[in-house]
Amino acid sequence: MALPSQETLDDEAMAWFLRLRDPSANEADRRDFEAWLARSERHAEAYAEAERLWQAVEAPAKLLAEREASARPASSHQSWPSAAAACLLLTLLLGFGAWRDPGLFDRWMADLATAPGHSQQVTLEDGTRLFLDADSAVDIEMTDGGRQLTLRRGRLWVDVTHEPTRSFSVLAGEARTEVLGTRFAVERRAGDVRVTVEEGRVAVSHGQGGGSAEQEVLGADQMIELQRGAALGVPSEIDARGRLAWARGQLLLDQTALDEVAVQLERMLPGRVVVSGDEAGAYRLSGSFPAHDPDAILDALETSLGITVRRLPGVTWLASPAHPTQQTVPSL
Repeated sequence: MALPSQETLDDEAMAWFLRLRDPSANEADRRDFEAWLARSERHAEAYAEAERLWQAVEAPAKLLAEREASARPASSHQSWPSAAAACLLLTLLLGFGAWRDPGLFDRWMADLATAPGHSQQVTLEDGTRLFLDADSAVDIEMTDGGRQLTLRRGRLWVDVTHEPTRSFSVLAGEARTEVLGTRFAVERRAGDVRVTVEEGRVAVSHGQGGGSAEQEVLGADQMIELQRGAALGVPSEIDARGRLAWARGQLLLDQTALDEVAVQLERMLPGRVVVSGDEAGAYRLSGSFPAHDPDAILDALETSLGITVRRLPGVTWLASPAHPTQQTVPSL
């Protein structure tokens, strides 16, 4: 069996280091890390080097950011170059690209994963169809007694093949979705989960153990959200086909805030998308865009909203002007 290259070990070590620093890391993650660390002395050395690199980079990068921030005039709306400089320094020094790609760990550990800008359609052994959106990761467990998917990050659309003798469920964070014969989607962003039903019914419960007293049954054109540490929300009526247009290669934006546009762009672009500007929260964009054409959205932000777009290694910067507007962009 071929030994992993030093580059591969370095990437794995940095991914583990960042994962364990994440507040969402749990005991299972720590057990998996200990098993990885114990594989060989090379693994331990790679992890020690990741720790040394982080310690060498963290303090200078923070100092540069603080110095640049203190030197800026308080009223300036052109703050992106200095902040971008600090961000660029951190990105270049890290070298592993872990900051630029927060989904690296989840995709590395998953059974099925897609990189930013790439989606994938898969048919499982039972005929169930999956559409995994860009920058998403899922684990798949198929047994005689049941079928279970665990969404680590991103968005997943599912068209389930009904089997009376085998249940089908999707775990995502604190939410468990039991399928009652349906087409639906699950979206996970950090600790928040959203379930949208296109056809059929699902039972969504708070907690992965099933049988929870806190449970809601959703039908077609209904959606429910569960935020980290909060109670299960109330189902809302929505246009599921429009909401799930991403599973058909289209992205529909309806008065979507700039921060949320940035989230969508991060699925489509390598690296991070950062928003700056005192009035950024007031900018909203509407339109229909190809799901794999981030340039179309960036062009719309520049031409319709006056957003300044700057591209740096590992970072796309969106800087809003002082006076917000709202525009609808013709469908592409």
